[in-house]
Amino acid sequence: MIDITVAIPTYNGENRLPEVLDRLKAQINTESIRWEVIVVDNNSTDNTAKIVRQYQQDWPQAYPLKYYFAPEQGAAFARERAIEVAQGEFVGFLDDDNLPTPNWVAEAHRFSQDHPKIGAFGSQIHGQFESALPPNLKRVAPFLAIIERGSQAHLYEPQSKILPPGAGLVVRKQAWQDSVPKRLFLNNKGKDAGLASEDLEVLLYIQRQGWEIWYNPEMVVYHKIPDSRLQKEYLVLLFRCVGLSRFYIRMLGVKGWQRPLVLPAYIANDLRKLALHLIKHGNTAEVDVMAACEREHLVTTLASPLFLLKKVCADAMQIRQGPIYSTERQDWMKQIAEAFEQDQLCLYQQTVAGLGALTTSKHCVEVLLRIRKQTDAGPQLLPPAQFLSAAERFNLVQSIDRWVVRQLFESVSQHYEQMSETERCQKPHLYSINLSGASLKGNQFVNFLKEQLTLQSIPPSWICFEITEKVAIANLKDAARLAQEIRALGCRVALDDVGQRNTSLAHLKKIPVDFLKINGQFVRNITSNLSDLKRTATINQIGHKMGAQTVAKSVETSKILEKIKTLGIDYAQGHSIAMPQPLNLPQFNSSQAKEVLQPFVAASTMVNSTMGTV
Repeated sequence: MIDITVAIPTYNGENRLPEVLDRLKAQINTESIRWEVIVVDNNSTDNTAKIVRQYQQDWPQAYPLKYYFAPEQGAAFARERAIEVAQGEFVGFLDDDNLPTPNWVAEAHRFSQDHPKIGAFGSQIHGQFESALPPNLKRVAPFLAIIERGSQAHLYEPQSKILPPGAGLVVRKQAWQDSVPKRLFLNNKGKDAGLASEDLEVLLYIQRQGWEIWYNPEMVVYHKIPDSRLQKEYLVLLFRCVGLSRFYIRMLGVKGWQRPLVLPAYIANDLRKLALHLIKHGNTAEVDVMAACEREHLVTTLASPLFLLKKVCADAMQIRQGPIYSTERQDWMKQIAEAFEQDQLCLYQQTVAGLGALTTSKHCVEVLLRIRKQTDAGPQLLPPAQFLSAAERFNLVQSIDRWVVRQLFESVSQHYEQMSETERCQKPHLYSINLSGASLKGNQFVNFLKEQLTLQSIPPSWICFEITEKVAIANLKDAARLAQEIRALGCRVALDDVGQRNTSLAHLKKIPVDFLKINGQFVRNITSNLSDLKRTATINQIGHKMGAQTVAKSVETSKILEKIKTLGIDYAQGHSIAMPQPLNLPQFNSSQAKEVLQPFVAASTMVNSTMGTV
């Protein structure tokens, strides 16, 4: 029932999306057109989802705004998700830095109706540069998706070897579904993969099936180009990715029996071009940006067959180790995507009790993440043991980590602002969040944390991040570095599940921490197993010598509680202390979940663990 869907794939687009959405709200001559707008969040780690929700509150009902989540990173995956969920006969793609003119939707619809055999058609794209484009870089424009091919519409003939880019492209949904494989060969997770041109791969598949591909100059888009994209490092990387992908694009454009014949000709011509470039430019490519880009493109075009052969072998190995098309993978991808799209993530709490006068906080809870699904039998809760391991395997856990941090910080900030100065000066609150191994790599998480601490009114000393001992041992240098950086921001660090069997405790001194959480498998047995009692006592002693406080997990009986008190352990957590219950804060839960959540326990003020289980 929809004529056209406008799809906006985005990754971390919170600062770019508003301008695009505002342009779509200002479209004209659409009264007779049935259309919709969808934002496909490509596993963003910023406030993209929140921005879309805010726009949805006052978005015109005539052309609904919808939010979808593409869990697998990469532009190709986001576009595939858009095709999957779009209800329009045609799907128009706008990147989150593409600004359409007020008649873009109307012109797209008109052109689609005038060409019954059309499979796809591209826009006229002007560059909107942050600074003026230097004259010597005019030739990079097509590589930056700037397409100015005249004022007359024309058909892209197959023999011309020219096609429009994905930005500003409109595709007939049926043509895509009938022609394009479910998983593209050039799908990639950013330029680090060394690949590009997945939009050309899509169009070649459509063109090979006999669909027409056109250029429509009446559809005008302005592509915002920041200065960072005109720097030598970025441009050379861009040309490298295009060059390494070129062999596959070339082979798609010729028939199978022709490929062995044209390959030597392509190689000979590429060698000729490279030799001429070396003669003409010599060493000037080291300082001339355009010459450096051209040379990188020529060299990587020659290397493309071997590079792509290596990718074929790597893909085959991955399939043997664990099929990328496996039913389990696809099921979990779908469930986690639905959790983000339908706001099914929610937080539960479990009290952690302070046992001594020296504890830094007497009122503590651990927050446990759940996915809440609505079934025919009623609400169903998926505990973390069921979905977080899958999220870790399929590279989705960082998004979950950051969702918890973001939601928690917003709530704590509101609570802090409502407190009196007297309340703020009393014994501090402590909110502890368990990080996955994926968040330990690089400096992305620390930068994210700095941003969140700046945005929200939260004393850093109220925040503690937990790293499990198993993750820390596997990433000891990363864990130690991250712990130092987190503490430098004023936050605290805890090591969770300490004391795995058959492991040394020497690593404890290598990671600067404020808390040690003793593994529950020892605590459960301390009243009946002397070895486990000694292990628990040893960890407690090491922690206190390090200047860290200790937490006993899995305290399930009063006898265990009395025993850990005699050991001098600082905190206790387990079913004998408190059972998990919903954390009832409005911003934590979907509207469907609010009616079944119980009141929040006001005395509980320590939060712990994205990954925690009870």
